[in-house]
Amino acid sequence: MAARILILACGNPLRSDDGVAWRVADLLRARLPYATVVSAHQLTPEFAELAAEADGVLFLDAAREGEPGKIACAEVNPECDCRQDSHWLTPAQLIALCRQLYGATPRAMTVSIAGASFDHGDTLSEIIRAKLPELFDQARAMLTGLAGALEIC
Repeated sequence: MAARILILACGNPLRSDDGVAWRVADLLRARLPYATVVSAHQLTPEFAELAAEADGVLFLDAAREGEPGKIACAEVNPECDCRQDSHWLTPAQLIALCRQLYGATPRAMTVSIAGASFDHGDTLSEIIRAKLPELFDQARAMLTGLAGALEIC
């Protein structure tokens, strides 16, 4: 049985580089028909049920901190303080909420890129546009590893 993969892309496509995750999600959606791809402005508790139904979750996002264009990949550790002071969640809080509400802890990874501009606009900065192919390749590699690890387990 193939692994059920969820891709959650977060950001605002009308805030320049903050929309990069949506761009990568569109590319992945076109090439990976086995994955469920969702683009949203932020992670909210409502995504916990969808994530709980997946075997693996890949979170895509732009980072405000860091050297613009730097790509970071990491495993999500759901061991976190799930108290919520806002209406949005971190990836770790969302996976912890899956476990708390549905008894499911899907394996989860993040791929993010430090943005250069978060100004109003729907175009990516030059550095992020140049890094888009590398970001796509990193996301696809993480998905391949995630799906492969899940099929072995």
